[in-house]
Amino acid sequence: MPGPSPWSRRLLFAGLLASGSAQAFTYEVLYEDTIGRDAVVFGRTPGFQAVAKSVLLDGSVKTSGTETRTFDRNVINYVKYMQQFAIGSNASLRLTLPALVNYRKEEGEQTPVIVTESTWLEAKPRLEFVYATQNALDLVLGVDGYHVTEFEAKSESALFTATDKYEAASASYGHLVVVKHGGNFDGGFSFKAAAEKKRNVTKSTSIDESTFVVEDRIYDPTTIAIFMRTKVKWGLIFGEFAAIEASGGGNRTDRGATVKEDYFRVQLAGFFPLSGALDLESTLIYKSLSYADNRNVSMDTIPMLGLQLKLTANIGVPVFGGLIGVQGTDGQSIPEFNARYKLFGIGGIAGIQSNF
Repeated sequence: MPGPSPWSRRLLFAGLLASGSAQAFTYEVLYEDTIGRDAVVFGRTPGFQAVAKSVLLDGSVKTSGTETRTFDRNVINYVKYMQQFAIGSNASLRLTLPALVNYRKEEGEQTPVIVTESTWLEAKPRLEFVYATQNALDLVLGVDGYHVTEFEAKSESALFTATDKYEAASASYGHLVVVKHGGNFDGGFSFKAAAEKKRNVTKSTSIDESTFVVEDRIYDPTTIAIFMRTKVKWGLIFGEFAAIEASGGGNRTDRGATVKEDYFRVQLAGFFPLSGALDLESTLIYKSLSYADNRNVSMDTIPMLGLQLKLTANIGVPVFGGLIGVQGTDGQSIPEFNARYKLFGIGGIAGIQSNF
């Protein structure tokens, strides 16, 4: 196997983490259905829910001084099916099957223009046991899986082609949710353990026909959250604060430091009955920055805000549809890394559910 030249090695390492998802289900402001929200909304009532989302994310990175710009665009198609079964007067099983297909295209403006494309599938199935005690306390124990399929990220220009081939990887972990019901107010907390798995990335380039293998890690970080739901005269309000330990694993620099830092996520949702059988649901999600330093900024680690507006109509069974919007911006603050990151996204959501 021929060894890579120093020039091509620098080129290939520069693009190591450019494509693919090192952290599970990135752009998390798109996903309001946390384990805490599902626990307090669905309880232990038998029923099902099917959801589909499609979102276009348009990102750009502009570097001052050289005035170069790179576009980072994603098309994310997300589906989720959830079924809940009663297994007694006080218990139920909840099976949830969420998955997404992510198409990503990165393209620079400078000559020679380099275009990188990749498509991959992620899935996070989980099985939960829900037990309701006699003192209005729900206990939820869950077993989770995370899987990323094998895929290739291929870069092409007028001068060369390069390919990063990512191995498939799977990991498993668990979670705990406790919900206390109390009249007009429900509250609780959730804990999700971390999951990490190594995978190989085979990198090759047409410049000198070199091929070599580097290590990558998929990582779903430890998350601790508190949440509440309260009834008001014009509807329901749900809120959640989550602390995410992104520094506990994942990819690292040559010096052993993690490329991501701990961050937080806040969700605020309102459920408002309208005329007849029509209801409005609005969800606002904010995620703080999660890069460890200015050398490790990426589009999915900048601060971002997501808004979902959804209408539910009862036509025998409740169906719903709505819009999703995402916005984020950030800049690197030292002269050597002076890029400006901007993200805007829009998409749609549709689904059906029963009994919830």
